[in-house]
Amino acid sequence: MPAEVFALGSALAAGTAVVAQQRAAHELGGADHRLLGRPWWLAGTGASVLASLLQAAALTDGAVVVVQALVATAVAWTAVGEAVLERRRPSRGVVLGVVLAVTGPLLVVVLLGTTGSGATTVDLASPTVLATLAGAAVLVAAGLGWARRTPGPPGAVGFALACGVGYGVAASLLAVLARAVATDRGAVLADPPLVLAAILLVLVGPASFVLSQRALARARRAGPVVTTILLADPLTATVVGVAWFGERIALDVASAGGLVLAVGLAVIGVRLLDPAPHPVAAR
Repeated sequence: MPAEVFALGSALAAGTAVVAQQRAAHELGGADHRLLGRPWWLAGTGASVLASLLQAAALTDGAVVVVQALVATAVAWTAVGEAVLERRRPSRGVVLGVVLAVTGPLLVVVLLGTTGSGATTVDLASPTVLATLAGAAVLVAAGLGWARRTPGPPGAVGFALACGVGYGVAASLLAVLARAVATDRGAVLADPPLVLAAILLVLVGPASFVLSQRALARARRAGPVVTTILLADPLTATVVGVAWFGERIALDVASAGGLVLAVGLAVIGVRLLDPAPHPVAAR
């Protein structure tokens, strides 16, 4: 249960960060170096750091797929934060969108609630890990290739796919590092594979965020972009969780149908939240 609480706290902090930083950008009429001195931007940056710390705490003991499903509810908390900050009463569509966008991931957690967090250590040089990373790289390359070949808004989905896969891999790398630090605080500095994992995390995390911004900048509407990210992220985390950590996912016909329903609810919820006047960053 603490892992799930930390994950929800991370989602709430991430949604707050987006709203605060967006408010600062709107005050200036754009994004530039002046944002560094704006109180709203500083508050949003602090919330982003808090979100990362809570996510790391959740991944220390929680299953990657469960944590990422809960973190995905950040888009709903962003809509709530916007309504509170603007002191406006949200429409029925927005309220329903928030409910569905939160209900979908929570249903995933309930259906996969018996999933163990898996191994505490991972051999990053094992063929399974390398094959998983290679597969993720192929998906990212496919998304970037689609974005390059397809001009205009349709190409934004390619950036979103690459972003979602990157977020899933970054969360898995964060889980590796968090679990290593939990057992030995000096392990990250002493173990070359963990040092490599930290370097990859520093590269993959920010790069995925940049891809989300490029996707939102090209897209005509935020819904398809955010939906693609919210689907690719936990799906990637599921595959990595099973391959890296040996997480157990027992699916039968009923639970598989429930997962399909959960994904459908999340997608509908995001689409209802879509008509925001300004693009919303994914995390």
